[in-house]
Amino acid sequence: MTETSVPTHLVLFAAWRFNHFDNQTWDTNTLMKTNTYAVTITTGDVALGGTDSNVFIQFTGTNGRTDSIYLPPRDVFSFEAGSVDRFVLEVPDVGDLTRCCVGHDGAVDSGWYVVDVLIQDDETTREWHFRFDQWLGQEEAGRQFACVDL
Repeated sequence: MTETSVPTHLVLFAAWRFNHFDNQTWDTNTLMKTNTYAVTITTGDVALGGTDSNVFIQFTGTNGRTDSIYLPPRDVFSFEAGSVDRFVLEVPDVGDLTRCCVGHDGAVDSGWYVVDVLIQDDETTREWHFRFDQWLGQEEAGRQFACVDL
């Protein structure tokens, strides 16, 4: 994982290869252009709705799919019940987004209630809203990740 300094309220993360969602990967070497996306994840304000597990995201678009991207917590309140977490990701340009997958590794406090994910392209006015409204966790849902299609 590579970390680059940007304004103090944002941290830029390059895509980190870790495939949680399926066994197929998108060859990031064939994609020349990258995009910078602002990603906002809302965790439900429900009892035990947060997680301390490692969280991942993956985008699928009209031109391909990113690898699974680890979203490191910025502090102890990241991904907790009622939280809104924002990340800035520089990833290969996969075109107009058609699917978003989020999940966690179930390492700690595995139950996580994901309300939605908002993805905004920092270079254009494009944005995508993926509504999850579901639990992710073996005990709560029998799975640790979910995908939403537009």
